[in-house]
Formats: sequence, C-alpha cells, structure tokens
Amino acid sequence: MSFLYAMTENTGFSRRTALKIAGVTGMAVLAGCGGDGENGNGAAEDGNGAADEDWGAVEEFYFDGQVSHWGGIEPAFLEGEENPTLTLIEGQEYTFRWVNNDGQTHNLEIRDENDEVIDDYQSDDVGEEGEETSLEGVVATQEMTTYICQYHEATQVGDITIESE
Repeated sequence: MSFLYAMTENTGFSRRTALKIAGVTGMAVLAGCGGDGENGNGAAEDGNGAADEDWGAVEEFYFDGQVSHWGGIEPAFLEGEENPTLTLIEGQEYTFRWVNNDGQTHNLEIRDENDEVIDDYQSDDVGEEGEETSLEGVVATQEMTTYICQYHEATQVGDITIESE
C-alpha cells in the first residue's frame, strides 16, 4: 500500500491535501529540519550548528553578559546565540572572556551538578558597561555542567557538555 493511498483512505484527507503534506514534509527534510545530526559533509553537528571537530579547535569563548542571557560572540559558530550549550574536550584548557553589555554587576562561574563552583573557576565581578574580564586556565573535567552568573542564575546560565577525545 502506498503512502499516498494510506493517507487518503485511512485519514479522510483528499488526494490534494495528502500531496501537500507529503511535499511539506519532503521540503523540511531537504532543509535539514528532519535532522540526522549531520552538516551535509557527513560530520555530526550539535544544536549550535557546530560539527564535532569544530569544538576541538576552540580555546577561548567570548560572551557579552547581560541580565537576560550570555550572548555568544566567539567562536563564530556561537555568534548571536543566547546561553549556548558549550562542548568542552576533557583535559583541554580554555579561557572564558566576556564583556559587560548592560552596566549591571555580573560574574561567570563554572559549576557542577550540585550547583557548586568547581576549582575556584569564578571570574571577577564586573559592573561597568563595556568592561571586560576573563577566566583563564579552565581545564575541562567531567564534573562541569554549567556556566552561570551568580547574580542572574535564572536567566544568565548555559549548559556544558564534556567530550572525551
């Protein structure tokens, strides 16, 4: 039994409606909305559109901090993303740099699943718009789950996933 026959006979859709549904579904799959997790080159992608190998080249993250969210600036595949999920490579060292975008007090902390700061990975507080700070020498470990601002925990928070090489 064909897909079209099943749609028209078993659902009460007209042949024209069934064709429209099939066409829209096909276009969604071609546009990538059907999602097989690949970027067209056969490389797996995450929710940010970054291929697995893209994360391995990252050494620094750059964000703008504002009460509503952490805004991705660098690497380029995070640009414009709000509270992007970060994939870190276990054992690799990172710098988390950010700029205050709204003049409110912010900081950046790396926390575990128990909401505790890991290894004193906590930046200085920054309260002036345009002021920057960084958290350097962050070595990725399996216990890392979140980057967060202690002052805006409900809105300025992003997930961290850890990959082994």
